[in-house]
Amino acid sequence: MLVSALVLERLRGDGWGRAVRVVAPLGALVVEGWPALIAAVLLQEGGVWLAGRLVEPCQRVFARRLFLAAFGLRVAIALPTHAIARLGDGSGALFQDDYTNDLVGEWLVRIARGDGISIFPGHQHLLDGLYPYLLMAVYAIFGYSPLVPKLVNAGLAGLSAVLIFEIARRAFRWPAAVLAGLGAALLPTMVVWSVVTLKETLVLCLCLLGLWAVQWLSVTSRREPRFMHVVVLLVGVLALLLDLRSPAAGILICLALATSFARTRYRLRWWQVTAAVLSLVVIAGGGVWIVRARTTNRPITTVVEDAVLIIRHRRAQEAASATSRIRTESDVLSATGTELPASEAASDAAPFSVVGDVLNPLGFALLAPAPWQARSGPEVGAAAEMPVWYVLLLASLLAWRASPRQRFFVASLAAYGIANWLVLAASEGNVGNLLRHRLTLNPVLLILGAAGLEWLWVRAGRPLSSKFPAALTAARAES
Repeated sequence: MLVSALVLERLRGDGWGRAVRVVAPLGALVVEGWPALIAAVLLQEGGVWLAGRLVEPCQRVFARRLFLAAFGLRVAIALPTHAIARLGDGSGALFQDDYTNDLVGEWLVRIARGDGISIFPGHQHLLDGLYPYLLMAVYAIFGYSPLVPKLVNAGLAGLSAVLIFEIARRAFRWPAAVLAGLGAALLPTMVVWSVVTLKETLVLCLCLLGLWAVQWLSVTSRREPRFMHVVVLLVGVLALLLDLRSPAAGILICLALATSFARTRYRLRWWQVTAAVLSLVVIAGGGVWIVRARTTNRPITTVVEDAVLIIRHRRAQEAASATSRIRTESDVLSATGTELPASEAASDAAPFSVVGDVLNPLGFALLAPAPWQARSGPEVGAAAEMPVWYVLLLASLLAWRASPRQRFFVASLAAYGIANWLVLAASEGNVGNLLRHRLTLNPVLLILGAAGLEWLWVRAGRPLSSKFPAALTAARAES
């Protein structure tokens, strides 16, 4: 809480906010011309307006300043790194997938204009998702300006910080919300993935919008005029997530259904609950049996074995293609010319073990890369954040002691985090993709961890709080 007080003391004035709103567009103009300037102004001012709309009126001042702080930090990193990287590949990409997305987005615009080019086979799988077409729309509107998608991600990251602050404020005390919002603005992984042309920041912002909508609907009367507006927003978010990240969409759908069921006035009796569970088991089990009967000749008793095999294959593919989403032909085919990659064949030959197939993936998804396991420069940089991650993880176990205002939603938030953790454990096999996809866990640990840290601070008697009461009091009064 001492760090929060110091930062809030710096955020009290409006001079730095005005500086961000002037310097960020001018920097974009210098780096990439008028299209980048126009995009920066639209994203910056639109983000300030949306930040005020996402929170209660008494919190609008702080929310707008938090957005500007997060947006300004990312622009300050994106502009020089983009200018330096552009000298090498012409697009300013920092990573291989960053470059690939930019390339496919540009090609789609040229194809739409009838330039007579095509997407070569190594990139065809990207056309199944929505993100390349969003890049195509950006380039069609602003022209080919690779800096603009990075500015879009910077704006989405600023809104994500505001959403994390608002979700935490509704669920816990105000100091915990401030700490969570500042963590979202400053956490290195959230900064890094928001200054590149990747879809992770968009997915994170949509997930947070979904959580914000579920939280709002869980405590708001159905007679509220904005109730149906938020329902429509939630449906739109789920529709986008079904394309961009279907597991996250499925988890949010389950949370929305659980919230709706918890709010219903009708209470089922024990025999009704039993009948509903049995019906669900019969329907789900029958569906699985029908699908397996139509797709494979293996007996139903091998369903667990097949599930483990699928998880092994996915993790083996991830480990074999750690540098990029696009694998060369030698990675796709084994030495004998079969369609089964050598990495998957090796995973088939290994016997099943609880440690190797259950505990190790769970630990890898939650704890990697540990500082003592780093072997390369990028891994050392990624591991530098892990002590903060471990502190948040341990502090999140104390969040329930912080007397949450919305106990059902906090339990739902914890369930959301656990479900995403299991998805990561089943699908991620290399550190690079893990760090990108683990952004979905960051909000959970930031909110719950901030609440736990704030509880520990109060529990310890706040020995240093007397030195900085004015910062907290003044910032809260201004908000």
